[in-house]
Amino acid sequence: MNDPHTIKLDVPCYSQFVDLTDPFWMLRACGAASLKMVSEFCGATVPDLLTLCKEAEERGGYDMANGWVHDYLVMKAHELGLEAERKEGLTDTRELLAHLDDGFPVIVSVEKRVLEQKRFHILVLVGHEVKTNPDTLTSTPYFYYHEPESTDKEKGKFRVCDEETFLSYWRGKAIFISPKK
Repeated sequence: MNDPHTIKLDVPCYSQFVDLTDPFWMLRACGAASLKMVSEFCGATVPDLLTLCKEAEERGGYDMANGWVHDYLVMKAHELGLEAERKEGLTDTRELLAHLDDGFPVIVSVEKRVLEQKRFHILVLVGHEVKTNPDTLTSTPYFYYHEPESTDKEKGKFRVCDEETFLSYWRGKAIFISPKK
């Protein structure tokens, strides 16, 4: 049984492997793909992924040691005519949920754990819902997200994870983008 409060935004989904042919950037374009998804959803006209990546490299928006510079993504969203703000040190999901409830996706930074290494990754939250177990009447919050690292765009859309799993990988960092008021 699902709680009647379900948000699932119709955000375009881009894949850093499907929508990009440059092998160097395929492994690094999660920030560009996430920015493109959210910015287009908010009505901006956004260049292709390779253009976004090369521009970020030229302008210091991509650090070869640490990945995407969040301040750069905010600046680029402003240049695209959008409102944008980044927050760090978030310890719960209230602000993420509020932005989703306002009708806008959220860019978040997560850890990827690969072969005992921690890497940083960016993806887009596109919705949430609370599912209630009819037997126990316990409620569990879930997030829907688009995974830019998916090699299959359909499988990258509307992936789902419970809030506990999300919190264990989320770095407490988010970029909130919306149309200018």
